[in-house]
Amino acid sequence: MPKYGLVIDISRCSGCCACLLAVKDEYAGNSYPGYSAAQPENGHNWLDVVEVEQGEGDKVKVDYIPLMYRHDRNMKPPPGTPEGAVYVREDGLTIIDPVKAKGCKQIVEACKDGTIFWNEELELPQIYTLDAHRLDAGEKYPRCVESCPAQAMHWGDLEDPDSDVSRFTAEHAGAIEDYMPEPGADYAVRYYKLPKPFIAGEVALADKPGECCGGAKVTLERSGSQTVESTTDFLGDFQFTGLDKDAEYSIRVSYPGYAVYEQKVAASRALNLGTIILNQD
Repeated sequence: MPKYGLVIDISRCSGCCACLLAVKDEYAGNSYPGYSAAQPENGHNWLDVVEVEQGEGDKVKVDYIPLMYRHDRNMKPPPGTPEGAVYVREDGLTIIDPVKAKGCKQIVEACKDGTIFWNEELELPQIYTLDAHRLDAGEKYPRCVESCPAQAMHWGDLEDPDSDVSRFTAEHAGAIEDYMPEPGADYAVRYYKLPKPFIAGEVALADKPGECCGGAKVTLERSGSQTVESTTDFLGDFQFTGLDKDAEYSIRVSYPGYAVYEQKVAASRALNLGTIILNQD
């Protein structure tokens, strides 16, 4: 029995919504007895693509997060849920039984990330099952994975070291994350490079207005952590990404013949420091 896992590389997702449309095509108006009733034609996106825009001015970054039910292997049915209405299979996928779960709105109410949907007409909670019906029929991939032109989705058996998801997880050990994690949860769907705050800006020289300052040394330091160094590009721009939210950092900018500039910042959000002007020594 496999242990299914899906890791989504946010750095590769272009927001094309091919995965969203593939899931919609698979489930809208189509029932799969024992797995899922038909998804309503309107109002439900069992897999949605969420746009996250950060920054300000001319330093803006946009990421896209394919968001779906994450299949918690340690999921416990909410109190009052009939036996068998919602359960986790041996392969780690969750099934909400389309017959036994009728009327069980508490399953929707227990979901904090909005990935369990309530079918008002059928009085039924519903999720994206990661195409459990197709996998059981011998298909190798869920349709969301098949449809991704950017190859941002890594799928397979986590207990097979040669599977795509296992190789990707091993290559990025320690960098695979959960979206809105809950204590004790063990998710089948995880992410790489979820959006995090960044600090960006540009450097100019006081005595050379209108000229770009490429090659300036910019240092980012967090108290108690190692220092990260960079240099401005030919436009004088710099950027530090993947920062810890609400952490405090020190920025230091230096260029030969000019006074060093220093500033402390808190990464409560993505920051554009604007133009940092260096004065001659």
